[in-house]
Amino acid sequence: MKLGLLTTINTNIGDDFIREGLLHCIRKIAPGAKLDVIMLNKHDPQTVYPRWHPIRLFDKKKIKPRCLTKPFRILAEHFLPPLGFSHFEDCEVLIQCGTPVLWPGCRNSEWARLIWRDVFARLAQCGKPLLNLGGGSCYPWEQLPETLAGNQDEVFVRLMLNSAQLTTVRDRLARKLLASLGREVQQVCCPALLAGQAYVCPAPPTRKVLINYMIGGGHYDWGQGINALCWEDTMRQTVRHLETSGWQPFFLAHSKNELALAANIWPNMHRLYPSSMQEYFEVVRDAAFGVCNRMHASVALAGLGIPSVAVGTDSRNLMVEAVGLPVFYVKEATPNRMIAIIDYLQRNRDFESQRLLALRETTLIEYTNCMRAFFPLT
Repeated sequence: MKLGLLTTINTNIGDDFIREGLLHCIRKIAPGAKLDVIMLNKHDPQTVYPRWHPIRLFDKKKIKPRCLTKPFRILAEHFLPPLGFSHFEDCEVLIQCGTPVLWPGCRNSEWARLIWRDVFARLAQCGKPLLNLGGGSCYPWEQLPETLAGNQDEVFVRLMLNSAQLTTVRDRLARKLLASLGREVQQVCCPALLAGQAYVCPAPPTRKVLINYMIGGGHYDWGQGINALCWEDTMRQTVRHLETSGWQPFFLAHSKNELALAANIWPNMHRLYPSSMQEYFEVVRDAAFGVCNRMHASVALAGLGIPSVAVGTDSRNLMVEAVGLPVFYVKEATPNRMIAIIDYLQRNRDFESQRLLALRETTLIEYTNCMRAFFPLT
């Protein structure tokens, strides 16, 4: 069976967790099926076409000066997509593998036109099953919208809804916003919750505590006036508390920049930027708990029964909330609150671990039930 996946490749390991969680579900649904998986990096959408295709030849990211290619690129992008030739043409099922699908300006995303408008919508009209799974919201925490009706992104969001035969979301805000457009969709925990079990089994906890640290508590400030130095001071106090309490902080980076940041602030601490998901889950499987700025770190750890507290800057916090774990907006994450929640996780570690492992199994059942109709291979 040939699958077409819109995901990321060598960009963000958190997105890799989503993809691997969904593939784990598909293998559970159709254990004997031979899967031919075509993966497209959403951050390089022109690669949906073969190398010879004019849209690839006039790629504005690679050919400069742009003024020499822009007229040809506009003509190519206008007239050629209806002719086909994409790598997804003969796929039996198409899947968007989680991601924030709703955020301010999502209509202008890299993949909005080249993938959704030009390929996904066209193939869906021809009857190709398209699944939009694990989508989330990403809005500034202090400016959460109430509706998308009348919003500039409404037309694009409706295109996604009308093209996909199945849409699921990972947080309550995404569900609310789609409902504001008249579409009720199922909310299921992020598929990243399912990724770890494909690589390792949970191990008895050691004194290791996983730390994922980002400047300012997240990817973006969103104009919210976040004090990055204040968050750094909070984390310094939190790490100091862990050390004096006999824990062993281990810095888990999701990027080279995060690794360098940890080395600069905590040069004597253990740290790692895993080169693969296998290495990632081998390293984390025996941790007691975690403190994370990356929401997908918290969700992926939860899938191995490892509780954590997450701190972020936007509505991606809600995907962790959906797993039942503590999460703070960075401005509210004071040292006292962080230390109190860490002590709570320590005291309730066994209970939380069992709860998370049970939630993982429930989530697996929910995804397999809603996807089964598209993979009749059992």
